[in-house]
Amino acid sequence: MSSSLPEPMYSIQEVSGKGKGLIATRTIPMGTCILAEEPIVRIPEDASDTAVLRASIHKQVEALTATKREAFLSMHNIYANEATSPHLGIIRTNALPFGDSVSEAGIFINACRINHACDNNAQKGWNENTKRHTIYAKRDIESGEEITIFYLGVLNKRETRQQRLRSKFGFTCSCHLCSLPIDQSKVVDRKLEEILKLDDLISQDGMMGILSVPLLKLRYVDQQVRLYNELGPNDTGLPRAFYDAAQICIANGDLARARIFVEKAVRGWTVLGGEESPSVLQYKALLRNLEKHELYGLSKQWKTAVDEVPTGLEEEKWEKWLWRRKKKTKRSRKASIVASEESN
Repeated sequence: MSSSLPEPMYSIQEVSGKGKGLIATRTIPMGTCILAEEPIVRIPEDASDTAVLRASIHKQVEALTATKREAFLSMHNIYANEATSPHLGIIRTNALPFGDSVSEAGIFINACRINHACDNNAQKGWNENTKRHTIYAKRDIESGEEITIFYLGVLNKRETRQQRLRSKFGFTCSCHLCSLPIDQSKVVDRKLEEILKLDDLISQDGMMGILSVPLLKLRYVDQQVRLYNELGPNDTGLPRAFYDAAQICIANGDLARARIFVEKAVRGWTVLGGEESPSVLQYKALLRNLEKHELYGLSKQWKTAVDEVPTGLEEEKWEKWLWRRKKKTKRSRKASIVASEESN
């Protein structure tokens, strides 16, 4: 009886104009875990170049096996002509941050080979529970397609992205999104800027805003979700937007809609980080008892039970119910667009 290893999902190859990169060797379905990798070297994120840091890096590199050390030393170093040590230059060029909850960055033999694209097809993330860096397919990736991640924190307009990538990583991005004709790029830029302005409007006035003008806040999130969906599937901001909507509903006693929004957020985080990601585990636990959320009970103006969800509605009517959409008046149209006076 013979057994065979599963076909590898990727290979490391030379990519024109980029050096080495990861190329899919078969179709990778959306939500697939492509990598779950431990760091071979780790440092404090944004650490200053000190003798102590250099000694720590040297010790970690010397402790690597010959194969891992060779892989580390073969990585690109955009600081080779500066006074910094070669080891630190490699780390500054290639290290991936662990995430918001852990102020560290690390070198990963395979994940650090993944190139950037502003319309990336894979999502990077640090799983603090498993102590591994994960890469998940944001959408179906075809065989022969390069696997890409997004190097920056926030997807800004093209000019801002290009400036930050040149400043921090020393290259000019030529991905599909950055290569759009000017007129199409301006349309995308307007949507990206509107999403960021909506973020400000949603958080404006904090809890007072959620309780005093909840419908307006929900309108802002509704508009944000529509924009995310227009730009492409599974943006990392989409689950967060759904959770923002859930918190607005929870604070005002609407557990029925809150449940739906949290479920949508969990589905998004599952695609981006897997069933065992900390976000998925945390919010699945919340779904089991929404009343335990710290915001529940602040207001009962929208009070519903968790199971008061209508059934049999057509999609348009379902969305109207979920987002509490009314027939738009001149004033509500103005409120739902960031071009309103509040966004300035």
